[in-house]
Amino acid sequence: MKKKYEVIAESIQRWIQEQSREQNTGQWMDKGIRLPAVRTLAQQHRCSISTVIRAYEWLEERHLVYAIPQSGYYAVQNGADVDDAEWNEPLDFASAAPDPRVFPYSDFRHCVDQAMEKKQADLFLYGTERGLPSLIQLVQRQFADYQVFAHTDQFFITSGVQQALAVLALMPFPNGKQRVLLELPTYHNMPSLLSGLNVPIAGVKRSLRGLDWDELERQFREGDIKFFYVMPRFHNPLGTSLTTSEKKRLIRLAVRYDVYVVEDDFLADLEDNSNQDPLFSNDTDGRVIYLKSYSKILFPGLRIGIAILPQKLTSSFHMYKKMLDIDTSVLSQAALEIYISSGMFAHHGKVIRNRYAARMREVHEQLDVYPEFGPFKEAPRTGGEHTVLPLPANIPLKALLTRLEQYGVLAGTTERYYPEGMHGDKMLRLNISNVPKQRIAEGMRIIAEQITRLHVVRMRKPTSLEMG
Repeated sequence: MKKKYEVIAESIQRWIQEQSREQNTGQWMDKGIRLPAVRTLAQQHRCSISTVIRAYEWLEERHLVYAIPQSGYYAVQNGADVDDAEWNEPLDFASAAPDPRVFPYSDFRHCVDQAMEKKQADLFLYGTERGLPSLIQLVQRQFADYQVFAHTDQFFITSGVQQALAVLALMPFPNGKQRVLLELPTYHNMPSLLSGLNVPIAGVKRSLRGLDWDELERQFREGDIKFFYVMPRFHNPLGTSLTTSEKKRLIRLAVRYDVYVVEDDFLADLEDNSNQDPLFSNDTDGRVIYLKSYSKILFPGLRIGIAILPQKLTSSFHMYKKMLDIDTSVLSQAALEIYISSGMFAHHGKVIRNRYAARMREVHEQLDVYPEFGPFKEAPRTGGEHTVLPLPANIPLKALLTRLEQYGVLAGTTERYYPEGMHGDKMLRLNISNVPKQRIAEGMRIIAEQITRLHVVRMRKPTSLEMG
């Protein structure tokens, strides 16, 4: 027979479900759905106040409700949907930050509070250089969903992927080589990171058509390459992904020429194609180092990254990471553990993935509205959160960005994704993480108009008056 507090807890859950369906605006607040007062429930169920409190504690232990001192109990929202129609901000195709309007602040705040309570002993201790063992075991199971299978002793929790990259750049590799090979364009912080650490770099072109395979093989063969840093899935800034055959080809070359590959799978959570496995899943020779961040699916300030290394690299990585910091934030790790184990992460990931996918579909539809317009015709049509528009060589980028801003559209270019002093093809970079779906058509129309106008102005011959 169920205990009285369990019966009350079940009735509270039913009440929450009803309120969620009805979206009673009187109950919705910035903190979430406010739950009935303890005294009210005690009178309703004809029981003691302590029994109702025990019911709320039972729900709180399962991360279904949380308490705010001097305010009451609230339902964990699990990332309630936000109506894009409510957006009034500029059309920001430039920002790559996660969508702040759909982040479940109250949910994560609850996880932090729970972490402070349940992991308080860990907060006052050093000695988790590899990461919280409980979180490592949890992400090991979670990563199976990404088709990433590894032993727990291959996992490291780092202070963001940036720290993992710094450790890899500094530590010696079994191949005894020195240079780091970058695909160009690449992650914009990578060239400056390597330069600051005095690590020699080399580059290989990656265009909308893919990697320059001949140059890649030459670099692997002759370039003293320690590791190759690559984004196989939803490349930033291009938005393209390597095919399965290309991933296998890359691993074969790495094995042949004794080169390691660092796979940055920063947008793994946005993948909706179950057949798109990471590079790591194709590696049977211990050549691939897998990196994943939670910055894009949650928020950058969490500063939690995951590194999975071949067994032969773990000891060196451990030693160099320990030199850079004693521990990755235990509070962040503990809060993330609760967020994942409670099911909140899976739900939030689904919300973000669906919203971003809907926005990208709208972008693709708008690209098809202008079938003869070169930049739109040549733009990649992939998933993730961004794409690029190849521009005519005579388009002045600064002038284009200024014109777009005057019309209420913010956009970026691919220039900062190259080492200082280098540049590639002219491209406009568009990110959809902070643009409402209902206004994408408006933004794409403005972009097409301004590119066309600048191109026409540059193409026509100047008059004698203009020549002065």
